[in-house]
Amino acid sequence: MPDLNISPELAILIDAAFGAESKPPTDLYQRKINWAKLTKLANWHQIRPLLLDHLQSQNGALEIPGKHLAALKEFAMGQAVTNMAFLGISVNLYKQLIADDVKAFLMKGALWAWLLYEKPTQREFGDIDFFIDQGDISKSLATLKGKGFAPDAYRKYLFNRDALRAAYLNTDYQLPLEPIKNHTLQSLEIQWRPSYPRYCYDLTWEELSHNMISVAMAGSSIQIPGMENQLLMMVIHHGGVEQWDKLKYMADFARLLRKYSHILDWAYIEDVSRKKGFNNLLKESIGMVRLLTGETFAPKDSGNASTFPTDNFCNAILKHWENERPLLKSKSWRIFVYNMRHRDNLSVKFSILLAHLSYLTNWKLLMQKALWYKKHRS
Repeated sequence: MPDLNISPELAILIDAAFGAESKPPTDLYQRKINWAKLTKLANWHQIRPLLLDHLQSQNGALEIPGKHLAALKEFAMGQAVTNMAFLGISVNLYKQLIADDVKAFLMKGALWAWLLYEKPTQREFGDIDFFIDQGDISKSLATLKGKGFAPDAYRKYLFNRDALRAAYLNTDYQLPLEPIKNHTLQSLEIQWRPSYPRYCYDLTWEELSHNMISVAMAGSSIQIPGMENQLLMMVIHHGGVEQWDKLKYMADFARLLRKYSHILDWAYIEDVSRKKGFNNLLKESIGMVRLLTGETFAPKDSGNASTFPTDNFCNAILKHWENERPLLKSKSWRIFVYNMRHRDNLSVKFSILLAHLSYLTNWKLLMQKALWYKKHRS
């Protein structure tokens, strides 16, 4: 790790998140550690199981107070049980969707925990996500209802009106579901785009499902997009939407790069990210992992890769990692500003601006959303 102006608490968390491959800033470890701050930050970054593994691998070099160690162990044990249960549920739901002829694949948390981590229990996640072909959303909802899940009250309100339903599907990208009765899984989401269409990432089902691969998961074989598309979806979600705000996101990215970068079709990744206007975000993101680990992942002929990450990109991330970020009722403005700052060129930024203006013309949908929020969240 380079000489960064960060606290010893964040330094430990970065080392825990990236694992044995990273170079720990040992000089920072000599400073007094605020364990209450460290465990609070670990909670924010959603890397408590990774932190526990890291501390236990230090052979006593880091003496964590008993109450903080006990809290980490208790959480990690509960998370391990939850993760393994969710992996089984994920596969069972996937099998039912496929059996009902729904075009679907498992994505994000549950999948990446299984694919990328030495132990799936190391990754914190709390819901299950499926990507569905937009034309199969109605079928998928019928299947998932049969398995005990239905849209939450807000989306049910919108979906009960045909015109609003169409507008919602055309302007949104995900639909949260909740259990109809008591269930181990409290949050399930289906997506039909990688992000809100007004941010112009525009990866379609046809593109993502091209050249699917089979992977073994929880004793079953499932079909998922190839690792190139996994990387692109991760950059879009973790970077373009979540802005790398938590170490959990960068831990995912580093592991994907470590495990698969040598077999990735980088020409395809470059081509798609340029066409969709987020090649700059891709390079900044890879550069951030390179900066923190000293590892190289992109191909040798990647031009000016050594100039990434830029100071502004790096400093903003470190600031959020150190201080957390305020929770907002809506992150739309934050995401808009971020994409206007980090997308590739004026053309894609103008497209984002036009898409937002177009979104505002859906006045019936926006009015009903406002009325619902006023009634139920006042």
